[in-house]
Amino acid sequence: MNKKHSTQLQNQNGNLPSNSAALRNWLLLANCLCLSICLQISLSSLSVRSGNDAVEDWSASSPTRLPWISIDRVNFEREVSAMLRRTFDPQKPYKAVSYLRMSDPKMNPRSPDQQDAEIRRVLGILRYPWQILKVYRDDGLKGALVRRRPAFQQMLQDIKSGAVKADLILLDTSERLGRTDELRDLRRQLRNKYGVLILTAHSQFCDPTTPQGKAFESFEEMRSTEENRVKAHQVVRSKRDLVIAKIWPGGPRPFGLSLVPVGTEEIGIPGMKGSRLEPFPQEDWIIKRLFDRAAETCHGQTRLTKYLNGCDDIPEKFKPFNGATVGRWLDQELYYGDFYWPKNCTGIVSDVRRVEANPDEEITHVSEFCPPIVDRDIWDTVQSVRNERRRRTKAQRANDEKLIEPLVPGVSLKYLLTGLVRCGFCGASMRPSMSGRTSKSGKTYCYYVCPRSIDGNCENKQSVPEEWLRNLVVERIRTQLFPVD
Repeated sequence: MNKKHSTQLQNQNGNLPSNSAALRNWLLLANCLCLSICLQISLSSLSVRSGNDAVEDWSASSPTRLPWISIDRVNFEREVSAMLRRTFDPQKPYKAVSYLRMSDPKMNPRSPDQQDAEIRRVLGILRYPWQILKVYRDDGLKGALVRRRPAFQQMLQDIKSGAVKADLILLDTSERLGRTDELRDLRRQLRNKYGVLILTAHSQFCDPTTPQGKAFESFEEMRSTEENRVKAHQVVRSKRDLVIAKIWPGGPRPFGLSLVPVGTEEIGIPGMKGSRLEPFPQEDWIIKRLFDRAAETCHGQTRLTKYLNGCDDIPEKFKPFNGATVGRWLDQELYYGDFYWPKNCTGIVSDVRRVEANPDEEITHVSEFCPPIVDRDIWDTVQSVRNERRRRTKAQRANDEKLIEPLVPGVSLKYLLTGLVRCGFCGASMRPSMSGRTSKSGKTYCYYVCPRSIDGNCENKQSVPEEWLRNLVVERIRTQLFPVD
C-alpha cells in the first residue's frame, strides 16, 4: 500500500475516514473477513466418507483456512449426534386423561360436560386410537388457583404416583388448565420427568414436540395469562367511570354507610345507573364515637377496639370488633366525604392473594363523593397521630427494607411451633410474643398468646412459655418415634 492510499484510509487521529468512498472500502474488507471466518467454520465441520469409512477433511486443503481458527470437529459431531429427539405419532394407541373446569358457579353449569363432548368429538373426527382412562373435573374454581383445585391435584398425584399410566392430558382449551405463570414449569416437568404431554382439542391436538408446536404452546400460555390482565383493565376502566359520577363501584358497603339506588335521571348520564352512599343511622353513630375517642385519647387501634367491645350501648350484633378492621375505619376518607379509588391492586401468585398499594397517579380522587359522618378536622387529627406511629415504625425498619420485594415472601419461622399452636377458646393460631424483659444473664423470654385476646375478642389470657412447650412436644414426638423397649 503506497503512501497516498494509506493517507486516504486514515485521518489524523488514526480512525476511519469520514468520506463515504473510503468507508465503503473498510466495510467491504470487514465483510470479506467475516465471510472468510464463517466459511472456515462451516468447512471445518464437513467431511466426505469414501472407501472403508475413510474421512477426508475438506477444510485441510481449503485456501480460506485461517490459522487462528481451530474447530474440534470430532467433539462437534459427537454433540450433534447426541441431541435428544422426541417424536409424537398421533396414530399410536396412547392412554390419556381429560381435565374439565369451569371458573365460576354462575357460569353455564354444563360447560364441563360440553368440554368433554368436544374432546371426544375431535378425537372421533381425527380417528386417533387414544383411550381416555379417567376424567377429572373441577366446578366453580378459578384458573389462577392451582393447589386449591382438588380434581387437578388428584390428577397430578395419580400421574406422579403411577396410579394412572397416562401419556396425554387432554383439554378443550389451554385456559382450562389454568391462567397462571407457574403452569409453564408444570408442563415442562410433566413432559420431561413423567413423559406426559398436554394437548388441546381447539388446536386439533397438535404435536407439542415440534418447533411449530412449541411456538404455539408458548403463544397459548401468554394469551391465557394476558387475558386476565386485559379483563381487569376493562373492569377498572368501567368502575372508574362510575366513581367519577359519584356512583359506588361495587363491593361491600363501608360500615356506617348504606347504598341508595339511583336512576339515570338522577345521575344525569344516559345509560348509567347504580347506588350512592348515604349515612346509615343504625351504624354511623358508632363511627362518630370511634373518631371522637381516638382524637381525645390518641389511642391506637388495639385500645380503641377494646373500648368499642366494652361499650354496653353498642348492640351485640356488631361485636366483637377487630383491631385490623378498626384501623381501616380510621384510615377511610369516605367518613369525611371524599373517595380515593382504587387504593390497592390485587392478584394471585402461587395460590396466595397478593395486595399492593397503587401509585398516586393510578388513584382517582372524588371530592364530596357522599355526605360526611365525621368532621374533616377530627379525621385529620386522628391521621396525624397514626402517621407519626407509622413514621417511627418505618424508621426502626429502615435498615432491613429490600428495594425489590418478593411477590410471595412467605413467613420466617423463628420458633418451631409457630402456626401450629391453637387457642383452646376461639381456635385462633397463637403467636409468639416477647415478654419485654431480660434476665440478669441477658436471656429473653418468649410466650405463645392468643392474638384475639389482645383486643378483647377472646377470653383466653393465658401465656404459654415457648421453651417449655417446645421441649414438651419434641419429647412426645421422640417417644412416639423411638419408644423404649
